[in-house]
Amino acid sequence: MADYLPEHLIVQILQRLPIKSLIRFTSVSKRWRLIILSDPNFAKSQFQQSRSRRVLCLDRKESEFDSRDMESPWSTGESSTDRKLSCPFKQPGYNLNALFSCNGLVCAALSDRNWTDLNIYLWNPSTQFFKKLPGAPLRFPFTRCYGFGYLSATGDYRVLIGNFCTLNNNHHIFSSNTNSWKSIQSPLPVQRDDQWILSNEALHSVEKEILAFDLNHDKFQTMPLPDPEPGQYIRELGDFRGCLCAFDYKNQCIGFIDLWVMKEYNVGESWTKFFTLKIFDLQPMVVRYLRPIMVMETSTILEIELSNDRRLIDTEFKLIKSCHKEEKFETHKISRKMYAKMIGYEESLLWLGVHNNRNCPMELAKKARNASEAENNGEQGRMNSVNVANQGSNPVNVCVQNHGSSSVDVQLQTKQATVKEQVSRAPKRSRKV
Repeated sequence: MADYLPEHLIVQILQRLPIKSLIRFTSVSKRWRLIILSDPNFAKSQFQQSRSRRVLCLDRKESEFDSRDMESPWSTGESSTDRKLSCPFKQPGYNLNALFSCNGLVCAALSDRNWTDLNIYLWNPSTQFFKKLPGAPLRFPFTRCYGFGYLSATGDYRVLIGNFCTLNNNHHIFSSNTNSWKSIQSPLPVQRDDQWILSNEALHSVEKEILAFDLNHDKFQTMPLPDPEPGQYIRELGDFRGCLCAFDYKNQCIGFIDLWVMKEYNVGESWTKFFTLKIFDLQPMVVRYLRPIMVMETSTILEIELSNDRRLIDTEFKLIKSCHKEEKFETHKISRKMYAKMIGYEESLLWLGVHNNRNCPMELAKKARNASEAENNGEQGRMNSVNVANQGSNPVNVCVQNHGSSSVDVQLQTKQATVKEQVSRAPKRSRKV
C-alpha cells in the first residue's frame, strides 16, 4: 500500500465502492484481497453504505444467471449494468426448484428428476463463494425448500424444508452455526408450493391464514391476514421497510393491485393499505401470472404474464417496476422460454460466520502480530499459539468471476490456511529468564 495514505483511510474509501469495483481490486495486492474477501467488518460496513439491488434470473438450461440492475433507469435492450454469472453448483440430472436471498447470499435447492433427492447450496453471486449443505434429512417426492433467513444476534443463517401438500407436518431447519438439521412440527399442512418471505426474523407463507416460522425460537405460529374486503384475494407476501406486507390481487384484471403493510408485527389491527400499484395500461387484459420479486423504498418489482386474448394464445412476459406514490410504471420485456427462476437480491461481500470477529482471518492474524510485538518488547512470555480450531473444517469453494477488465481467480480451501500463513510470518523469540 502507498506509504502516504494510512490503511484505515484506504479501507474507508473502499467501503464506499460498489461490489464490481471491489472484486476487480482484489488483484491489486494480497493485502487488498484479504481485506475485501475475508474481513467481516469490512463486508458489513460496505453492505450498509453501498447497497445495490438486483434481480437474479436463471436460464432454462440452468448453466448461467443474468443479474439485472433494478435501480437504474430501464431500457428496452440490455443495460451496461447487466451481468452474466456462471452457475457454480450445476449438477447433471438435477433441476433448480427454489431460489431465496438474504443479505446478498442466495439459497438454491436442486432436486433430481424424480424429486427424491434434495441438494441445497448457499452462494454469494458477487464473490462466487458457495457451500453445499449437509444432506437434507427428508427424501420424499414432495420435499421442498421453503425459505432462507438470518438471525442478527447470533449470525446464524437458517434454511427451512418440509413436505408440500401431504398430511405429514414434519419439517426440518438448518443452522449454519451448528452445520446441522433439526426436526420441527408445523401446526398446519403446507398446501402451497411457494417461496416463504423473510420479515422480522421469521419466514411467512399464505395458507388459509399466514403461517409463520419464528427463526429465534424454532416454532410455528399463525397470524391474521388484513381484514377481508369484498373480493379480497391475498396471494403473496413481501417485506417493506422491515415490515411484513401483503398483496391484494382483487383488481388485477383492471391493472391494479393493493399493497398492505402490517405496521406492528403480529398485530392484526395494524394492517394498513399503503399503496395501489399500477401493473398495465391496456384493457381488457388477462393476467395469467403475477408475482412480486422485490419491494423497494419507492417502487415494487413484479414478474407478470399478460394476454389480451382469453384463450391465452398470445402472451407476453415482463418485469414491471411500479411506483408507490404515482400511477406509473416501467416495463422490461423478458422471454419466459429463457428464464426459469427469478429472485431479488442485494449485492454484498458477506459470507457465513462473518458476525464473529474472532473467527475472522484478519482478526487472528492481528492477534498473532500483537503477540509477537509484545514478546519482542519483553512485555510477555512466549507467544501462545493461535487457536484456529473453531474455524471449521468445511472447505470454502471460491472462483471470483470476471466483473470487468480484469479477472481474478482465487482458490481458498479453508480460512485456516490464510491464518497459518500470517502466523508463520510472525517472528518468534523466546525471552530469557
